[in-house]
Amino acid sequence: MLTRIITAVVALAVFVPILCFGGIWGAGILFAIICGFSIYEMLMCCGLHKKWILSVPSVLFSAFCALLPVMLFPHILIIIGFTLAVIPIVLICFLFYGVAAHKTVNIERLMMFFALAIYIVAGFASLSLLRAFYGIWIVVLVLCVSWFTDTFAYFGGLLFGKKKLCPEISPKKTVAGAISGTLFGTVAGIVVSYLFTKTITWGLFAFPLSIISQFGDLTASIVKRHFGVKDYGKIFPGHGGILDRFDSIIPTSVVMAVIIVGIETYAWLF
Repeated sequence: MLTRIITAVVALAVFVPILCFGGIWGAGILFAIICGFSIYEMLMCCGLHKKWILSVPSVLFSAFCALLPVMLFPHILIIIGFTLAVIPIVLICFLFYGVAAHKTVNIERLMMFFALAIYIVAGFASLSLLRAFYGIWIVVLVLCVSWFTDTFAYFGGLLFGKKKLCPEISPKKTVAGAISGTLFGTVAGIVVSYLFTKTITWGLFAFPLSIISQFGDLTASIVKRHFGVKDYGKIFPGHGGILDRFDSIIPTSVVMAVIIVGIETYAWLF
């Protein structure tokens, strides 16, 4: 427990100042670096990290894509167009590589990595987009909802948990923990919304985002079980890897970014 707390304090001491005072470029670069490390962790999980012709371009291009919303700000339609164009191109590259290296690369692992890489990049690119278009407060809302959900799900389960939630996926998660996490995650979102906007309008998204964050956590656990790993990495003592800390944030940031893009696109069209 002490190790987890110390690690969290040190990580936040590095993360928060950059996010708060680095502007959109500081935040974008931060998310790009985290995205690159996350992609490498997924490569290790899939057993592909030693395939340098795959891993090096994957890490670098993923980091570039996570930074792209900041680079193209405020042209949101160009961002959407680039996204729709690049995914099929990257897929073709993976198909070529799968055929060329079919004797040494497991095609199932390769294509699973492709899908998971898009998911990871979408999460961190969404955080960059949210920071660029709506400011730091919307990122804080997403982070607080996810982290408060995760933290109070842990303590709620520890104090009151009896009935297991999904024992075949994550043996330690409980129904009481899930309820506790959703409750406090929702409250955290409402508080952040009110503090920054003086209304609870954006906080109304906190309830579904809290639930989505828990599904993101469970999905990450399924992936780890599929590949037979306990944690995605060891960079954070007591916590695991970067993906172990951001697995619930990725889907919540994507959903919030979709909402923002919808609002911005509607405003541009009408």
